[in-house]
Amino acid sequence: MHWKAKASHISMNTLYEHISTLCTQQGITPGKLCTDLGLSRGLITDLKMGRKKDLYATTAYKIAKYFGVSVGYLLGLEEK
Repeated sequence: MHWKAKASHISMNTLYEHISTLCTQQGITPGKLCTDLGLSRGLITDLKMGRKKDLYATTAYKIAKYFGVSVGYLLGLEEK
């Protein structure tokens, strides 16, 4: 079963900002992140432009694991 984080509970903009910051800190592009994780490159663009209203928990987990942070941090629910 796939669970989705809904925009009503979290800010997709916060998610994008955290991913963008982590990419910068790691010296990688968001495109490389997507390639490394097998995600659509459009995912990051959709988050940035506000077109993405939800995200599968498994996708959030993959991104968090990649950067060594919690899903809660990515979603803006807890501090790094």
